[in-house]
Amino acid sequence: MKTHFYKLFTIIILLGLAGCQSIDVRGQFVSDKAIQEINTKKLGKKEVVNLIGTPTYTPDYSKNTWYYIQRSMARRAWFTPTVNHQRVVKVIFAGNNKALRAVLIEGEQNEKISAVSNYTKAHGTEKNGIQKFVKNIGRFNKTTDGSNRRKKKK
Repeated sequence: MKTHFYKLFTIIILLGLAGCQSIDVRGQFVSDKAIQEINTKKLGKKEVVNLIGTPTYTPDYSKNTWYYIQRSMARRAWFTPTVNHQRVVKVIFAGNNKALRAVLIEGEQNEKISAVSNYTKAHGTEKNGIQKFVKNIGRFNKTTDGSNRRKKKK
């Protein structure tokens, strides 16, 4: 009776945990009010850092463009996490380090890209029959302990 209770209790706990969902919010949130303030006051780089913090990403090809990225991801039990919501704010600065504009980019970059093995092949990694045969020569022979080796004559 006691073991049946433990089994039933374990099954109930596992089913309960399988339905749990965790939401993980990462990145830098930039409010609409802060975006409006950057656009109206034309703040400098230091003032933008004081207002909303350091950027999440600054591309190497353009040091005058800053990106603030916030992503909300949901994960149910042991499944792979999915992106629920992503908010990207792009701040562009002029040569004098004053903000030209701040733009909210939302939902434009959420394409799902999946690799299909029929089309996405890494050529050059396959081995043909001869390569497999040569690789296995001597692989399954018994090894010696070294005592049967011939001693070199000097």
